[in-house]
Amino acid sequence: MSRQIRVALSGSGFRLGAHLGALQAIVDAGYEVVELAGTSGGSIVAAMFAGGMKLADMHELCMSLDWSPMMRFSPWAVVRHQALCTGRALEAFLEQGTGGRTFADSLIDLKIIAADLLTEREFLFSRATTPTVPIAVAARASASIPIVFPPVACSGALLVDGGTCDNVPASDLTVDDVPRVGICLVSDDTALRPGKYGLRTLAPRIIDLMLAANEAAHVELDTKNGATIVRVPTGYASSFDRNMAPAVRRRLYDDGYAAAEAAIARLQISQAA
Repeated sequence: MSRQIRVALSGSGFRLGAHLGALQAIVDAGYEVVELAGTSGGSIVAAMFAGGMKLADMHELCMSLDWSPMMRFSPWAVVRHQALCTGRALEAFLEQGTGGRTFADSLIDLKIIAADLLTEREFLFSRATTPTVPIAVAARASASIPIVFPPVACSGALLVDGGTCDNVPASDLTVDDVPRVGICLVSDDTALRPGKYGLRTLAPRIIDLMLAANEAAHVELDTKNGATIVRVPTGYASSFDRNMAPAVRRRLYDDGYAAAEAAIARLQISQAA
């Protein structure tokens, strides 16, 4: 009989393979994921898993998908939405990947975190709070990088990237006897030398810096409250690289798997002691 576990997936940009590797390691260790929480890139993986897509199919997709069409510059978006992209292609992709499911009919307990510009607070999508909202809409909102994508108006809120509030949403997992694990992708980038750099280099660093501003405090509190935080070093991969080289995709997956596998082994030892 499989053991139950609750899992939170951090923001990741396009480094989604690390989350898939971590989930696969958890399943291979004999655990049943009964609850998933996701922020930004992590919400995309969580949404598709809760929508019924198999990990093997998600792996195949992640190893080959070019995300560029979902971030295609649109002059109309700039004029109409004050953003670089409309977000429609991303939402259509998520709609297909989740089978059109709402939170009420998701296959597992799913929680997706976004940030509400109206209240300047975290906004939680869940079966209890937003049962009729499509999972795809929530993931699109949570992954709405400011300026890149326009905010999503939903449930009386105006929503942007959840990483601006809580990049590792382990605190949103149910607290009971079931173990809680947060998968945190660490952007351990090599320091740049002084000089001039273009937006391609600076943009992911700006995003990572913004997320790190609140991440440490959340992770420290989650750890004190009994969650296991699994850190996956991913600084070698840009969160903005929409069409990563196959070798980088494989490394992300393998590193996510190895980090989660080691953490689960330690968790099992501590539970047995």
